[in-house]
Amino acid sequence: MKQSLLVYDGSNPLFRVAVTAATRRSDDVVAVRWDSDPIQAFLEAQFDGRPFAFILIEDDSVHVGAETVGRVLDRLGLADSLVDGLKRSYAAWGASVGRLIHGRTVADLDGTFPLSAAAAAHLTDLRQVREIPVEEASAEEP
Repeated sequence: MKQSLLVYDGSNPLFRVAVTAATRRSDDVVAVRWDSDPIQAFLEAQFDGRPFAFILIEDDSVHVGAETVGRVLDRLGLADSLVDGLKRSYAAWGASVGRLIHGRTVADLDGTFPLSAAAAAHLTDLRQVREIPVEEASAEEP
């Protein structure tokens, strides 16, 4: 199995902590920030645009939105009924929460898509990442 990548909004401290907790117990899932240049290039190649979304790249598939929520929660071993409920909640409230918390609307994109050859070319370096920042580095004055 190839290294899986979880694309998330790294600009929000709450989401950095949540994603760190979700990926800490897994050696095969690495979190990468949505706003990183390599992810932006991947999104452009995969979707002919840069959709703002919660994305999981697994093997040769790209999961988006509620499907990502379900797959991440399944990996954590949560009960199927809880996973299904949280997927439905994400589908129903994701856009509103996106505007409130992220300051932007989450892309109207959900499901599983085959990984395009053009997008796959961007993944080699990304799959080598081993950690994500949990806290923003603060600039110290001299």
